[in-house]
Amino acid sequence: MIKCKKQFISIVPITGLTPQEQLNDCLSKLKEILQSFGLDVKNVLKQTVFIKSDDNIDYYDKQNELSSVMKDFYKSFLPPTSFIGQPPENGKHVSLEVILLVEPSDKIEINHEILGATCYSVVNYPDFKEVYAAGLTIGEKNTGTSSQAKGALELMKQVLEKENMTFSEVVRQWNFIEDILGITSDKDGFKQNYQLFNDVRSIYYGVENFINGYPAATGIGMNAGGVIIEFIAISSSKDILIIPISNPRQIDAYRYTQDVLKGDSIKNIPKKTSPKFERAKMVAVYDSGQIYISGTAAVLGQNTGPGQDVEDQTLTTIKNIIKLISRGNLQDCGVKINLTLGPLSYIRVYVKDEAEIPKVKKICEKHFKDVPSLYVVSDICRDDLLVEIEGVLNFSE
Repeated sequence: MIKCKKQFISIVPITGLTPQEQLNDCLSKLKEILQSFGLDVKNVLKQTVFIKSDDNIDYYDKQNELSSVMKDFYKSFLPPTSFIGQPPENGKHVSLEVILLVEPSDKIEINHEILGATCYSVVNYPDFKEVYAAGLTIGEKNTGTSSQAKGALELMKQVLEKENMTFSEVVRQWNFIEDILGITSDKDGFKQNYQLFNDVRSIYYGVENFINGYPAATGIGMNAGGVIIEFIAISSSKDILIIPISNPRQIDAYRYTQDVLKGDSIKNIPKKTSPKFERAKMVAVYDSGQIYISGTAAVLGQNTGPGQDVEDQTLTTIKNIIKLISRGNLQDCGVKINLTLGPLSYIRVYVKDEAEIPKVKKICEKHFKDVPSLYVVSDICRDDLLVEIEGVLNFSE
């Protein structure tokens, strides 16, 4: 049986004073990890670099410098890479997250492709393929969130079309939005950046049927960089089972009412559109797979839960995740196969106030013992939300 195990790995630098030195330290550790698995760099399917930056000028300067470090490390190719304006914990300049294919097979072929300036990975199996993309952005162009979102989604569409795929085959998506809570005004009313992104995404998604549900997704803030998208897509096959997972503690985000959507809709859309994502997505391939857990916060129903304390919100968020991936809830969502479920395989934690990270980390470490994790500073998609957690659960039948 072909194995297709993927692993999320985070690396926080130990040594180095400058961003370049710290990234080199991360890459040195990545090399050690690859060697421990008996792999080489071609098995890096996607990578995300989190950057501490003061503003857009500083962000793009660091992106250019760190891109050179990456090219020196990878030599002949560059995996799909995002540089995200979210400061890592402990005042570090950078941190690194990668997705590795850790059980290669002679029946699996990894190709690193380029479309224009966009790098992406294709993992070809006998009867289907996976596409990993990152760094989808129009870059330094001085445009608003709506134009930035259109540009990033258009690049996403182009990659999918080149691989003869559609938005409906995306199983996991990350949407990073500069100044996500920012409000602007024009002749058509007040516009919130997150709502602008949701409206543009709804237009692009509107041409698909999404018979297996929307992607699991995260919509999160960053302090620079416009709009950046990453995604994982899987082509249709009889060997694949894909099931969207709802949470009885939360209304499906795509069913949110106008009451919790901020600002006014964009031109030519009669009303604000809801965020188009599932609470989680189960992907079973052969005898194993992943449950991709969307960015999850202290939302009960469609409203922010009671209490504004970061510790209370962290506990509520964890309860939401535990319920989401419980065996009973998976069965209620139509998961009929007998899964061997262990602890979460990985979490990424976004905290609004850097000073609160130690409190959040203490709670997460208590509930997710020994789970690999990464903590970054970021605005969440609502003013009253202080923490958000996403993750992945690897499983076997």
